[in-house]
Amino acid sequence: MKFETNTDELSQAVATAARFVERRANLPALSAILLAAENGRLTLRATNLECGVEITVPAKVSADGIAALPATIFAGFLNNARGKVVSGSLVGELFKVETERASAAIKTIPHDDFPVLPRVSAEKSFTAKSSDLSKAIRSVAYCASLSAVKPELQSVLLFGEGGKLTAVATDSFRLAEKTVPLRGGGSTPQLLVPARNAAELMRILDSVGGEAEVYFNENQLSTHVGNVYYTSRIIDAAFPNYRQIVPKTFSTEAVVLREDVSTALKSLSIFADKFSQVSLAIEPAKKSVLLSSRNPDVGEQTSTVRATISGDELTMSFNGRYLADSLQSISGDSVRLHANGPGKPMLIKDAGDESFFYLAMPMNR
Repeated sequence: MKFETNTDELSQAVATAARFVERRANLPALSAILLAAENGRLTLRATNLECGVEITVPAKVSADGIAALPATIFAGFLNNARGKVVSGSLVGELFKVETERASAAIKTIPHDDFPVLPRVSAEKSFTAKSSDLSKAIRSVAYCASLSAVKPELQSVLLFGEGGKLTAVATDSFRLAEKTVPLRGGGSTPQLLVPARNAAELMRILDSVGGEAEVYFNENQLSTHVGNVYYTSRIIDAAFPNYRQIVPKTFSTEAVVLREDVSTALKSLSIFADKFSQVSLAIEPAKKSVLLSSRNPDVGEQTSTVRATISGDELTMSFNGRYLADSLQSISGDSVRLHANGPGKPMLIKDAGDESFFYLAMPMNR
């Protein structure tokens, strides 16, 4: 193997691939990036068996070959390399890499055990703008459960119907749904993508423009955008029928400025207890929403947010961090708070955008 390529392009590709390796792998190949030089291009592959990536980089290849390199070592060298051009060559068990100002010899890893990235057939697919699909995942992924007890809750649900692609995630304490346009209409069955894998897909989509065509079967999901091929396993489980718990009518509604609520919640977090509890009181007579937090070891704080209110007076307690999380997916200036009394979940929406909603369960006081 012997090649030359652009240092920045290779460094960026290696940094992306390094996110997909298994750092504590029992199989050494899973901690490596596989390099294949052939046909005037350099291909990088990495996988942790949950998801994988293949990236192509234009290169001047003078000798074909394959090598597996420890991801952290290779990425670390390139991250600090200077010069526009980098060359690489395989000499025995050593991979020699050189720029204008630095060179290194990296011990390779046997590549025979490197897993083959699965290729999903083009029989089933859906298409969306890369930016839309990324936005859909970003709007909900933070709601996925951190516990592996229920894999379906540690995932992002994707499905298409009525010309819209819907992304959903929940940890049973809060839930978020975001819809974006689905190119070509049609429908897509429910696909459960592990949240970590969905986050990596989002980062890849952020780096490219145009459209993303996503292929899927019963076990895998993949997409080819720009110079990156991405694949992820799909979880074989049933996502909760969440729509049956989303209320359709409300006894109380308040419209507040997003920035006012965000500022109040940041300040209240200083005084919140170990459960991050924040009390929220909607007061129609005063045309305000009262937010307060208290910690016996620190003190207490109350913040008043002006609001337009209709319906009944209401007081509930929530995890303040959960309320703050919902605001990151709302781009408009105003937020609608919908509720049906104590003990019932609160629905939070962008006042000017029906494509997103967030459901937060109250805390027991």
